[in-house]
Amino acid sequence: MIGDEAFAEVKALVIARTGHHYYTDKDAQLADHVARRMTATGDATLGDYRARLRDPANPEWPLLESAVTINETFFFRFAEQFDALKTRILPEMIERHRDDKRLRIWSVGCSTGAEAHSVAILLADLLGDAIDDWRIALTGTDIDEAAVEAAREAEYSSWALRTMGESERARLFDRKGERYRLKDRYRGIARFERHNLLTMIDVAAPLGFSDYDLILCRNVLIYFAQEDATAIVGALAERLAADGILLLGHAEPNPGFDVVADSDLTGGILTYRPLGTRPRTAPAAPLPDTPPPAATPARSPAPRLTAVRTSPPPPGPAAPPTVVRAPDAAAHYFAALDALATGDKDRAERAFRDALYLDRSFAMAHYQFGHYLLAQGRAPDGRRSLTNALRVASSLAPDTELAEGDGMTAGAMTAAIRHTIGTGR
Repeated sequence: MIGDEAFAEVKALVIARTGHHYYTDKDAQLADHVARRMTATGDATLGDYRARLRDPANPEWPLLESAVTINETFFFRFAEQFDALKTRILPEMIERHRDDKRLRIWSVGCSTGAEAHSVAILLADLLGDAIDDWRIALTGTDIDEAAVEAAREAEYSSWALRTMGESERARLFDRKGERYRLKDRYRGIARFERHNLLTMIDVAAPLGFSDYDLILCRNVLIYFAQEDATAIVGALAERLAADGILLLGHAEPNPGFDVVADSDLTGGILTYRPLGTRPRTAPAAPLPDTPPPAATPARSPAPRLTAVRTSPPPPGPAAPPTVVRAPDAAAHYFAALDALATGDKDRAERAFRDALYLDRSFAMAHYQFGHYLLAQGRAPDGRRSLTNALRVASSLAPDTELAEGDGMTAGAMTAAIRHTIGTGR
């Protein structure tokens, strides 16, 4: 299929329609998705399928958009952000709106709704019975119509609840065989709509969503070209209230975003605010008659894996360092988790290998891939992958939080792997 003269146009149409720059160099993955859709439509040639896509109103488009969209998600993903939401961000928002009892929150790229429902749970727990007196507009949006419908149903597998213990699952969900449905008390708070994020940077697009207290756009921007991602951050920041907050995923903050939004540290996590609402530090004026600095020896390149901060540390005790992952490797990692959630083992394995090809020091990818291989009965390969994860984790300070690890530290991973593979080294 990739060699077919129609493939380049199909690929261009998909990227233009969805903004998923991720597929620029992922021909094999895109071809897999297109092949499955061609089987469903009965098109004999790629040229026939291309003819469908040339019509923007063709009903095949929502189905293809669903096929190419990665929907890996789970409840309370990124523990440190949800901890800040629970202990600092949402309580302060509630206090500011004590009089008007109004909150506006938007979960962008909500997938099957776990993020929006997680926020709903926090609000219900914080407000208690008083929630009935509040006007809460909590909206989740996604380009994938099937994902939006699943979000409305609020029924999940245990994979989406994997950060919860059994008692917490019982408190929040009703068990239906192997599925879990969010209890009515929480399910009715969020509403869900289909929305293509790329339309926000169309100059002719209406403002639409606006005046939000909180916008969450996490693990969405990694699929867009950098120029589009920056424009999207700016468009989202414009839709915040004056004291509103924008949250991005771990792999997404970029120095270029400071041109379109103000970065800030809130509750120990990096947040973004509307441009011009946070003071910026002016560059220090040079001292008069200061001699030029002495030449310093050239430094050797930094190691590929480093513990870094994405923003200045808060006052007081230093926060644990975190490892920042290359966005493209993270995208493959999320694709692997998405494939596991849907039972597509072949796609999961390819995506794990792609992530590790791009970044051999991606500890969480080695770790999850290792457990996947062990579950498939491939013990030698699984142990090898876990050993690679152990090698990376043990090279870091124990309190270093691992990229895409939802708060998992290098020390915790090291202990878990040693327990699994039985090595004391």
